[in-house]
Amino acid sequence: MKKIILSLLLAVSFGVFSQNTAKEVFTSNTIVWYGLNFSKAKMIGQFDQAMGAGAASGADLKNKWIPAWNSIILTEPKNFKIKEAFHKDDVFYDITATEKLNANINSEELMTFNSYKFDDAQKTVKDIIAKLKGGEKTEGIGVTFIVESFNKSLDEAVFYVTIFDIKTKNVLIMERIVGKPVGIGLRNFWAGAVKHVLKQITTDYYKIWKLKS
Repeated sequence: MKKIILSLLLAVSFGVFSQNTAKEVFTSNTIVWYGLNFSKAKMIGQFDQAMGAGAASGADLKNKWIPAWNSIILTEPKNFKIKEAFHKDDVFYDITATEKLNANINSEELMTFNSYKFDDAQKTVKDIIAKLKGGEKTEGIGVTFIVESFNKSLDEAVFYVTIFDIKTKNVLIMERIVGKPVGIGLRNFWAGAVKHVLKQITTDYYKIWKLKS
């Protein structure tokens, strides 16, 4: 049954895959984690805060919750198993470049009650990767989860899992993966969607990418 599921996922995978260079993803022992990138994301629906704080505004999401979602991954590596998902001996965490892009989000345009998706996902992702400037590592394999949307109405988070060459900014692998949020409180609930995506990479997508290489 597991082989059948993997074959089906391989058949319906809509990701971008650079066959000439993606082998680097599987030969490198280390990746650089660039974090969750919300620079082109939309937050769909009402995001209620705990402790009687009421509904989160766009400014709340930008200034408090987006940094919190990135922070929890750094501080709880045992819960967010990036190393295991990407089959690496080590993960170097450096979200500085992503934080700069997230800081430039227009909070007034961040939230909506309408459906949303990238008009041209491949171009959007490539443009975001090209803007990742700075950071301690100037070469190697980078990984970032580019958020398309957190959708409270559907209780789902849509990510473009993107693996790229840090030096050239060439996108090696890009895969759209939907995560189901779970947990108590606004931070943990949506962080649960990240865990779900990592689990899917661990059990299915990494094998698919390796087969394609």
